[in-house]
Amino acid sequence: MKTLLIDVDDIKKASQILLDGEILAFPTETVFGLGVVYDNEQAFHKLVEAKKRPADKPFTLMCSNVKQIEDVAIIDGRARKIINKFMPGEITLLLKPKEGIPKWVNLGTSKIGVRIPDHELALKLIETVGKPLLVPSANPSSEKPALNYKEALDYFDGVIAGVIKAESKHHLPSTIVDLTEEKVKLIREGDISLEEILAVEEE
Repeated sequence: MKTLLIDVDDIKKASQILLDGEILAFPTETVFGLGVVYDNEQAFHKLVEAKKRPADKPFTLMCSNVKQIEDVAIIDGRARKIINKFMPGEITLLLKPKEGIPKWVNLGTSKIGVRIPDHELALKLIETVGKPLLVPSANPSSEKPALNYKEALDYFDGVIAGVIKAESKHHLPSTIVDLTEEKVKLIREGDISLEEILAVEEE
């Protein structure tokens, strides 16, 4: 496979790669990501293979707005407060999935990760595609995440369909919190602290 280098203003070409069921590397406000449309099982398996990642570990869903989150996950009052405060932004929420989502999205677990990136290009890409994307960081498992298109190309040239020629912003992965239980659980801390999240919950 020839990996296409795509200019930042050619969103139509980038979105078509995703709609064709292929993998695209693109920048976010944290690190570079690898994306596929969430509702294509073959694309999911391509992503697992490219990442060399255990097939039982779900990928985060990246959405362009709250409506897309509502299509795949159950949002209670607490989750909505946190979404309204921190999204778009560097936070991933683990929520309970809605019934009927594809089995490869949550892989039989009782939760899915969702986030809205604070990155204009990423948001425009997801809006153009018209559905959430499964987006892990752009690196083979156990390697450091790519921070720009050259590093993504070093990892995945000939493996994925396209790379947008750009650079990510802050270079720190997002904070991850689990909201599926009564108590908020911190999974990974990024720029947004657990204290900030708990403060919103108490408002």
